[in-house]
Amino acid sequence: MEMINIALALSILGTVISVSNFVLSRRDKAIKDKEETDNECADQKLISYRLDKVEQKLDKILDKLDDYDKEINDIVTNALEQHIKIYHKGEK
Repeated sequence: MEMINIALALSILGTVISVSNFVLSRRDKAIKDKEETDNECADQKLISYRLDKVEQKLDKILDKLDDYDKEINDIVTNALEQHIKIYHKGEK
C-alpha cells in the first residue's frame, strides 16, 4: 500500500509540475504577444504621425507653389500688357 501511495504522490506531483509549466509558458507567451502588439501599435502611431507631418509639409509646399504660380501669371500678364502698349500701339 505504501508503494502505491508513493507512486500516486509522484504522479500527482508530476501532473502539478506539467500543468504549472504549461500555465507559465502560456503566460509568458501572452506577455510576449502583448509586448509585440504594443510595439506594433507604437510603430503604427509613429508612422501615422510621420505621415501627418509629411502631409502638412506637402500642403505648405503646394500653397507656396500656388502663390508662385499666381505671381508668375501676374508678372507675365503685366509684361505682356506693357509689350502690347509699347510695341503694338497702332495695331488693331
